[in-house]
Amino acid sequence: MTSLIYGKIYHIENGFNGWKGGYLDVCGFSSCCKENLYDVSTSQSFSLEKINCTWKIKSAGGKMDGMPVVTNDSIYLINQYGKKSYLNVCEGGIYIKNVSTATKKIKDTMVWIILAHSSGEIYENETVSLLNESSILEKEGYLSINKNPPICTENLFNVSVACNSSDFITEDIQWRFVGLKD
Repeated sequence: MTSLIYGKIYHIENGFNGWKGGYLDVCGFSSCCKENLYDVSTSQSFSLEKINCTWKIKSAGGKMDGMPVVTNDSIYLINQYGKKSYLNVCEGGIYIKNVSTATKKIKDTMVWIILAHSSGEIYENETVSLLNESSILEKEGYLSINKNPPICTENLFNVSVACNSSDFITEDIQWRFVGLKD
C-alpha cells in the first residue's frame, strides 16, 4: 500500500453509489463568494489533460512535504488548475455551505481534518472523510456532494459542506485519494 504524502498531487474521488460520485473538480467561477476563484463540483472522469481534477495535499500543521499524512491531520487541498487555489468553505445556509476555491491562505475555512477508519498513516484509495471546523459553520461539517445542480452542467454533483454523521455510512461524505500515474 502506498501512503498519502504531503506535497504530492492526487485525484479525489467521491464514494456515492459505489464510487460513482465523481472526481473533485473546479469548473466555472465561484458564485458563492465573490473573492473566491472557482466553483467546486464533481466530474464524471479525469484524464492526464484534465488538470482541474488534480489536488496537492499540504500540511496546515507544519509537516514537511514528503512526510506521510495520518488520520486527524489538518490539511490544505490546493487545486492545480490555472491560478492554484485552496479548497474553501463559503456562504450558504445554516447547515449546508457552498464550496469554492480561493487563492490566498487567509481563513480557517480552508483547513480540512482528514479522517480515516484506522489510526496512523492514510493510504491511497483508503476511504476518508474531510471535516471542516470553520468558525463560519453552525457546527462542524463534512465535504459532501449534494443533489443541487453544479454550475458546470457537464459535471455530476455540486460539492458543499454538510453537517452529517462521520460514521462513514453516508457515501456522499466518503472520499478517496487516487495517485497519479508516473
